[in-house]
Amino acid sequence: MYARTLSLYDFKCFGTAKLDLQFPGRDDEDASELANINLILGDNGGGKSSVLRGLAIAVLAPALLEQGFVPYRLVRRPAADKGPEVSLLKVTGRPEDGERPFIKRKTLELLARIERRDNSSRDRLTLESTPNSPIDKLLSDDFSPAFFVVGYGATRRVETGEFSDSSARRSRGRRYQRIASLFEDHVALRPLASWLERLRGDQRLFDNAVALIDAVLPPQIRFSGAFDREDDQYIFDFDGVPTPFTALSDGYKAFVGWVGDLIGHLADVSKGAARLEDIAGIVLVDEIDLHLHPAWQREVIPTLSRVFPKLQFVLTSHSPLVASTVRRQNVFVTESAEDGSATIKQLGEYVYGRSAEQLLLSSYFGLVSTRPAAFHSEAEKLFERVASGESEAALEYLNRLTGDDEAHSVGAGEA
Repeated sequence: MYARTLSLYDFKCFGTAKLDLQFPGRDDEDASELANINLILGDNGGGKSSVLRGLAIAVLAPALLEQGFVPYRLVRRPAADKGPEVSLLKVTGRPEDGERPFIKRKTLELLARIERRDNSSRDRLTLESTPNSPIDKLLSDDFSPAFFVVGYGATRRVETGEFSDSSARRSRGRRYQRIASLFEDHVALRPLASWLERLRGDQRLFDNAVALIDAVLPPQIRFSGAFDREDDQYIFDFDGVPTPFTALSDGYKAFVGWVGDLIGHLADVSKGAARLEDIAGIVLVDEIDLHLHPAWQREVIPTLSRVFPKLQFVLTSHSPLVASTVRRQNVFVTESAEDGSATIKQLGEYVYGRSAEQLLLSSYFGLVSTRPAAFHSEAEKLFERVASGESEAALEYLNRLTGDDEAHSVGAGEA
């Protein structure tokens, strides 16, 4: 399923918010060239991560009720008063080919209701006051490609010690396991060796998975599926040097970690699919630019969009380099409402192809200056002195703005 709209009511920091999302196959006047990309920008604490969590809960609520999910402080809790008692999440979606034999409707409306408990930080996820979900039976099959949702939090990491896939399944159902890092900071992602080696019995599927991992990497690093059985880990070719996964930089490990985990979950639900990249679903990634060099930030979203055309991505970022690779239709910006709650909107201002400084000074990021705060404060004081007629301050002000430290030192000495 693809999510067409997401509505949040009193969820986390949000009062009321609605997103009209981009999804593969969208064909109205607001469809973007990057039809499978949604990018959320905003301040820390502004609600970006909450959008990802709300979407995951709304789609998977029937499964989460029995798979180890703990609804911790999800109903909005304003500082001024007790706040609302209930949060409501709503997703409208379009069933895909594999789901249509079970669901006759052209459009689905999925609801999740969260109730606040007095004197407790643990809220209660319930479907008792909402219509019976039409997807309950499909969600009970952890290995069905129907309603495929995967999510990655900003603290994501790959398990580098002993990992037991069966133990992970016993502690969390597979549907929740796929999104658990959005809610639990300590959750580790599956290492490549825990799932990719099992695919060697199906050479077509193994080659498909390896090719997808290789396709999302930048040119200086390649992956062929070579495996070091002594160290029990996969080997990457980094600038011509064979390099074990654990010896890669944090940026490569973080990126390969979540992409590898995603492809592993696609393999789990493939069930005879011609290619893994043909499986439809929703992928949620918090801080897509995490640990990535600026050069990679300029490529990461177009690459993901191209390699996984059937997946609908909802991503967050603080990077203007990432934002400049999408269109305005792909971008949502969180902001504060008059009552102090969060809301979200789309802007008419163009974003694609703009420089980092242009975007940082635009309404998408809202900075008044890209210079350090201390420098900006000093410059304002110098400008006040210039305005009062101090000629020496005028020269110093110009030197500060041009970064001419040598001229600044000479000017100061002459003064």
